[in-house]
Amino acid sequence: MKVKRYTIESKIRILREAQSRDKTIQNVCRERQISEQSFHRWKREVGMLEVNQANQLKELQR
Repeated sequence: MKVKRYTIESKIRILREAQSRDKTIQNVCRERQISEQSFHRWKREVGMLEVNQANQLKELQR
C-alpha cells in the first residue's frame, strides 16, 4: 500500500471539512481515503490551529 504524506494545510482542510459540513467523520475519512485513527491523531496534533500557527509550531519543533 502506498503511503501518502499530507501537508499541514491539507490536514487542516480535512479537519475543517469534517467540522463544517453535516457529514460524519466516517464519511469524510472514507472520501479522503484516510483512517479514522489518522483523523483523530491529526486533530490532536494540529487541532483547530490556523495554517500559519501550525507552520510556526512545526518550525519550533525543529
